[in-house]
Amino acid sequence: MKPLLTAAFIFWSITYSYSQSDLLVLKQRNQTIQTWVPGSVINFQFSSKQWIQGIIKNIRNDSILMEQIDVRQVPNSFGFPTIDTAKLGILKLHVNEIYGMPKRNFGGSIFTNGILLQLGSGAFIFLNIFNSLIRNEQVFSSLNLPRLGVAAGVFLVGSLLRASHKTYIILGGKYRMQTIHLANTKP
Repeated sequence: MKPLLTAAFIFWSITYSYSQSDLLVLKQRNQTIQTWVPGSVINFQFSSKQWIQGIIKNIRNDSILMEQIDVRQVPNSFGFPTIDTAKLGILKLHVNEIYGMPKRNFGGSIFTNGILLQLGSGAFIFLNIFNSLIRNEQVFSSLNLPRLGVAAGVFLVGSLLRASHKTYIILGGKYRMQTIHLANTKP
């Protein structure tokens, strides 16, 4: 009886270990950036440009079966903010229906996205105009106009940097989403 039970347990564990699901992989050219397995939370932009968040239930061939969720911050009975999760149902989609993915470090550096240039030049313009009005000086005098022009130019450069700094990756070109088949799975 004991050898039969041991053999059944070994057969069950081998069968269970080979019944894995596929992997979902985000690649930049041939380098893997991120992977997802069933049970992972994924956030992406759908082909209709709608952002969708959900828990992956299954990955088969080129299809993803996921439970769509909505995570929001709502006030509790005392008025303090708490996290609330709403499940919206099952969504089945093809990998090609994913339009974009959020960048991991999209706002990590205020030096590269232009916010620091906008903040500094905007503060300089405000203080320059405010001080000119307090001292009863002309705001657009021949001494003050080049300073305001340079500050406005720096603000424009910051605005251009911020406009070109995307917070998400558009799939296609150098980024692509694909599934990797791991093993034969039971339907």
